[in-house]
Amino acid sequence: MQMMTRLKHFYRQHVVAVTLLFFLIVSIAMVAIVYLQPNKILSGADYHFHMNRVENLALSIKHGDFFPKISYFFIGGMGYAASLFYPDAFLYLPAILRVMGLSIKESFVIFAIFINLSTFLVTYGSGKLAGFTRKKAVIFALLYGLSIYRFADLVNRQAIGEVIALTFFPLVIVMMTSIGTC
Repeated sequence: MQMMTRLKHFYRQHVVAVTLLFFLIVSIAMVAIVYLQPNKILSGADYHFHMNRVENLALSIKHGDFFPKISYFFIGGMGYAASLFYPDAFLYLPAILRVMGLSIKESFVIFAIFINLSTFLVTYGSGKLAGFTRKKAVIFALLYGLSIYRFADLVNRQAIGEVIALTFFPLVIVMMTSIGTC
């Protein structure tokens, strides 16, 4: 009984850190289930396209061009203006990891963990903005973050643009409902 009291007291004192750690563990577990297999990585429909974008951004950063407009990594060096249609802002994390020497698989796995963690945190924050209690906000974040559509988007299709957009979807919905109540 005394142990439970201590745990509750510890949780109340460190609720933000415990919640963050919990979401981090769940994010790592989600990615580990699929991607942390030796010498293998699933390559969905958009995997090669987005990894080419990461490679191009990493090469551009190495050459001092931090905001490339044309991706010369595409079409046999002819180039493609992918950055005009797909913003590169979120791809700087895996690109910088590539510049630091990590493999494309390792940088993608860390990027996927970051996307999952961001989704949990944004959804949790959205729940708090909507007036949920801490417990309900965590449940809301888990239900949304573990949703099969979002997970399949990340794992099967690897539609990075859509997965990033889905990260902010709960926030958009909460903001739209709050505008409606003003």
